[in-house]
Amino acid sequence: MQAPSYTWDEHLAKGIAPMDATHKEFVELVDGLLGCPDAELAERLQALVDHTREHFDREDRWMAESGFPPIAIHQGEHQRVLAAMEQVLERARAGDPAPARALVSQLPTWFEQHSATMDNALAMHMQRTGHPATRTGEAG
Repeated sequence: MQAPSYTWDEHLAKGIAPMDATHKEFVELVDGLLGCPDAELAERLQALVDHTREHFDREDRWMAESGFPPIAIHQGEHQRVLAAMEQVLERARAGDPAPARALVSQLPTWFEQHSATMDNALAMHMQRTGHPATRTGEAG
């Protein structure tokens, strides 16, 4: 049986270079977790947690800088997902990989939905307000 995979697809692109690069990295990290051996699970999950913390912090900053109206809703989802990741990471470190495996298997579906709704709304707002991250080559 082939291990599940998750690959970047252009339908996930938002047209904001730093957002797209971060999202692509998220997809790659999730993909690396889907079929990894248990011996690598905690280390790879830690890399995803570190990436996700920076990813969410950047988006939270963009929301604040651009005056994004539903900031509390979007930040709340970021906080819940990161907390779940951190919780299953601790379980994986303690020798219980099952919760991490379950969460990782759900991340592609969650990300597709989050990207199509919350991140689309943020990207459109940033473009409409002329946020500096929307300019090519600016990391924001």
